[in-house]
Amino acid sequence: MQDTRNQPRHILTFDLEEHFHASRFDSPMRRRHWSSFESRIHTHVERILEVLGCHSTKATFFTLGWLAEQHPSVIRAVSVAGHEIACLGYGHELVAAHTPQSFREDIRRAKSLLEDITGHHVVGFRAPSLSITAHTPWALPIVAEEGFLYDSSVLPIVHDLAGIPGANRWIHQLSWNEHSLLEIPPSTLNVGGFRIAIGGGGDLRALNYPVLKSLLSRIEAFDKPIVAYMRSWEIDAAQPRIRDTRLSEFRHYVNLDKTADRLHQLLADFQFGPICEVTFQIRELVRLVSWSGAILRGRFPIQSQTTT
Repeated sequence: MQDTRNQPRHILTFDLEEHFHASRFDSPMRRRHWSSFESRIHTHVERILEVLGCHSTKATFFTLGWLAEQHPSVIRAVSVAGHEIACLGYGHELVAAHTPQSFREDIRRAKSLLEDITGHHVVGFRAPSLSITAHTPWALPIVAEEGFLYDSSVLPIVHDLAGIPGANRWIHQLSWNEHSLLEIPPSTLNVGGFRIAIGGGGDLRALNYPVLKSLLSRIEAFDKPIVAYMRSWEIDAAQPRIRDTRLSEFRHYVNLDKTADRLHQLLADFQFGPICEVTFQIRELVRLVSWSGAILRGRFPIQSQTTT
């Protein structure tokens, strides 16, 4: 019988993306100039790995295919440090901007890139900006068909860019014909008759930390895992500023200088780990897939991402 006494109880995830990938700043003109913007990903990853190392914590890194193509050594460094690499798609487009076919091509391209770079199965997916909504019901079946074992894209609240209000707020199984997928929603909580998000980096930055800790402890009291997520740029107060609407700038830049300290507090107060380690169903499926080589159909030897 497996010893679970030191098993992490909660889930910590990061979206690996540059500061200029933020959906609130997206435009066709800016997309054309991505390669000319200052890259900060080395700084982001160095700081995040330093904080995680201080607390002996592993996490899941949802990684953008475009970023992996530009900076493969950064992705390898995260993987070699023992963290789980998952997929954020290739081009950081909201799901609603895709057709079903272009979405399939985007996530297939990113998955293949990440597996080639790391030599690991990539079994997890998150849509950029959590943008699977009720208007894109075709997206999750495609994620399952493309060989992913879990998704973490559905935010069960009202939101301007994301969200499926009324969706199941806890980890649950989805099935379509011969395919299934474990859905791992970021943490939300019912407060005063409203369901609010409390697991995001924006919440970590905007809320007074004792208030956030109290809210997260309520999830822990339900005997459910906290599912926390941050964008990698949220730890970088020195990033170049992009001019946009006042609201977009406020939401992007507020309290960036407090992120590292609050992340330290969060990791000291709660025991976090990556999805492939915390979630029993995924841990067992990854172990099975690593033995069988079923997902990659024997293209090359794959190492297991699980730890025992």
